[in-house]
Amino acid sequence: MQRILRALATSGTAAALMLSAAGCGSGTAGDAAGGKPAADKQAIGKITVDTAQGQVALDKPATKVVTLEWTYTEELVALGVTPVGNADNKGYGTWITAKGAGLAESVTDVGSRNEPSLEKIRALQPDLIVIDDDRSKANLKALQGIAPVVSFKYTTKPQLDTMKKNFTELAKALGREDKAAEVTRQIDTKAADLKGRLDKAGKGGLKYAAAQGFTANGTASIRMLTDDAIAPQVLNLAGLKNGWKGEPDAWGMTTVGVEGLTKVEQGATFLYVASQKDNPFTGDLAGNAVWKGLEFVKNDKVLSLDPGTWLFGGPLSALHILDETGKALKV
Repeated sequence: MQRILRALATSGTAAALMLSAAGCGSGTAGDAAGGKPAADKQAIGKITVDTAQGQVALDKPATKVVTLEWTYTEELVALGVTPVGNADNKGYGTWITAKGAGLAESVTDVGSRNEPSLEKIRALQPDLIVIDDDRSKANLKALQGIAPVVSFKYTTKPQLDTMKKNFTELAKALGREDKAAEVTRQIDTKAADLKGRLDKAGKGGLKYAAAQGFTANGTASIRMLTDDAIAPQVLNLAGLKNGWKGEPDAWGMTTVGVEGLTKVEQGATFLYVASQKDNPFTGDLAGNAVWKGLEFVKNDKVLSLDPGTWLFGGPLSALHILDETGKALKV
């Protein structure tokens, strides 16, 4: 949410990097885009979807969907559905690079996530609009005048369970609940596989600290992820142990400067995500005395993940976090 760290980011505050107002695998999981909905009970008759704004009823599975938040765009793609419209295609492609999460060129860009174009959305004649509950409240009534709207909230604890629930409800609206169940099972399967490889390599139960770094107002700003955030909840499934115990915000993050990193628990490996064009860990902090004095820096335990590892995403991003962590830890 803020310059907008492209994400909050915070998927809506998090979930990309709201840069200035800092404020958000391998297992692919999509059928061929545009495939037909699964012929299950949700594809027949009235469908009821639980959303942050209450229940939304649909007479049939939606087929023309506009999404105004990257996490839910990713989830549509994971379900094998190509949205007709998406907010900020370029930002999505930059921040979400998980395998199978790419957008088709046919997807219309309907503007920014904070200020989408109602005219472009209306012209697409969608039968469903998917929004982030916090980011899109100001436009809710106008959007409801165009098509049924399903609204989800990402930060409800525990975030991993909330993501899975929201994903399942979105799948209901598309008649693809079976596909959603298949995709979410991959998270547990991949986590168990990573745990086995870590144990075999003598790295089982490894302590880590996960961070997202960027520059705000000319100063390095670092989002440390507590166990309230979805990314550590995914990593912890693999038996890893979070070595950051800072005070979390609503997204489960503690935003600190370099001095704050002195509170990372001893023995932790530092895992981070940062843009190639704005990486404070290899840039401004490289010559900083506090940074150079940190235990994990002196012990060469600073590991970067793919800059397109979305820390506030859906199931494909969860799989990507596991894959990138395994790669960084060389298991």
